[in-house]
Amino acid sequence: MKILLVAVNAKYIHSNPAVFSLKACTGAYSSHVQIAEFTINQAPAFLLQEIYKKQPDVIAFSCYIWNRTLIGQLIGDLHKILPDTDIWAGGPEVSYDPYETIKEWRLRGVLAGAGEGSFSFLVAAYVQGKKDSLPKVLTTANTPRLAFDDIPFWHQDMEMPKNRIIYYESSRGCPFSCSYCLSSIEKRMEFRSTERVCEELAFFLAQKVPQVKFVDRTFNCNKKHALPILQYLLLHDNGITNFHFEITAGLLDEDYFALLKQMRPGAVQLEIGVQSTNPQTIQEIDRNMDFAKVAGAVRRILSWNNIHVHLDLIAGLPYEDFQSFQASFNDVYALRPMQLQLGFLKVLKGSAMEARAPKYSLVSSSQPPYEVLSTKWLSYAQICRLRQLEEVFEIYYNSGQFTHTLELLLPYFASPFAMYDSLAGWFAAHNLFGILSSRIRKYEILLEFATSRILDGQAADAGYPGAQQVLKLRETLTFDLYLREHMKNRPSFAVPNERYKHAIQDILRKEADTHALFAEYQGYSYRELTKTLHVEVFETIFEQPEAVVFSYHKKDPLTNNGAAVRVALSL
Repeated sequence: MKILLVAVNAKYIHSNPAVFSLKACTGAYSSHVQIAEFTINQAPAFLLQEIYKKQPDVIAFSCYIWNRTLIGQLIGDLHKILPDTDIWAGGPEVSYDPYETIKEWRLRGVLAGAGEGSFSFLVAAYVQGKKDSLPKVLTTANTPRLAFDDIPFWHQDMEMPKNRIIYYESSRGCPFSCSYCLSSIEKRMEFRSTERVCEELAFFLAQKVPQVKFVDRTFNCNKKHALPILQYLLLHDNGITNFHFEITAGLLDEDYFALLKQMRPGAVQLEIGVQSTNPQTIQEIDRNMDFAKVAGAVRRILSWNNIHVHLDLIAGLPYEDFQSFQASFNDVYALRPMQLQLGFLKVLKGSAMEARAPKYSLVSSSQPPYEVLSTKWLSYAQICRLRQLEEVFEIYYNSGQFTHTLELLLPYFASPFAMYDSLAGWFAAHNLFGILSSRIRKYEILLEFATSRILDGQAADAGYPGAQQVLKLRETLTFDLYLREHMKNRPSFAVPNERYKHAIQDILRKEADTHALFAEYQGYSYRELTKTLHVEVFETIFEQPEAVVFSYHKKDPLTNNGAAVRVALSL
């Protein structure tokens, strides 16, 4: 008996913890189970061929919003080329209305809800020749439900994948009832014992994996569970592994702050869902959030410069019109998180948001991921405008590559939202959307856009000397560029440094003699330093002309920037 678990991930760097957890729970029958992982970026014909070559007796698909359409297509063809193979499906995309999915895809059945116990039951039935006794829908109500601590730690039995995210789960469920989220439907919360979690995290630390991403919906919802785990990570930090947590900032207290402040820079990454700062919106989506408290917690954490903070907003929520969303965006942007994810409301099947859609005149796509098209407060044209803003925001803010340039430009606009909205308008006017630009071209586009703004008559009347500001803009772009990358060729927009050639050489010769700036290059000769370090002279971005020496030996774990040391010029 050959049973094939199929996962189709959104990206190569992702993995599917569900299929590995299911296999790990089959005990003595695990030899009958194989796993096949693919991505949605691979051709359907390739996926079909690879599944066919394995000649499985049973196929079980793990279904989510990002792969449902592709899986439906695959199943239709699998019925034709493997007519005697039973096909099952599980996951959130088929759990809400399993009988409808069974009919649509002509499935043998569906595993609805937590699947470890159900899948173990299914495998045993097939291996023992009792498959005809299986009901169409397997749930925790008609199959054994495994306690969370009884689910094996399957990571230790596999080779740690390189260049892929490792996912880990220490709790299931969520205590909150946000109307757009499926986690609010089942009120059950389960926690893996703290002792068990720490033992398992020790494995990742010993393996020195780059990142472990907790998939807990709200990691810090139970202080007795979360705090000891953070204490363990603080005491056993290996200097390499980063742990990502999705948290609720309003639940942080002095005990959490005391621990987080001590973390090694880059050891912890926090994702915090703000979603909106409109009080009426927050109340309507059944969310309990005090933005002032959240903002205070975020500012406090960011002040330590040791934790990557990722904040989320959702466009398309009730009572959030275009002006309200601008306000939410500006409120969150003011905190200057390392990343600000602008997402769009997904009207998930079975969620309270779907039930209330008529009340909000909420229209969403009929195909996964069921994203909002319009609401009573936000038109489709405005949604399109926000999507364009989101695209340029990802390029210029969330990449972290243009930090100083964006801050330089901000005073020319009424608000942060206005700046990115204007930039999106520039992209649209110059047909730049849909074009894969090189890294240098992205800098050039920002220069072209910013120059047009700086030299605008209104900006000049406001007291900005255009020509000098454009010079400062070019130097700031150059500074941002060299912070990230040791360019072999200076960019075309860089201000010529020829007059400082001898001063730059003197700086490098002195460093070769003393290694006063970067001790890690002890023993490097002048010639070696010319290939390792970059020296740039800036005339406008400081109070007087100064050189900056850029090093890339050890990059900042939060920003991924190299080191930059200012050096006074001796002309």
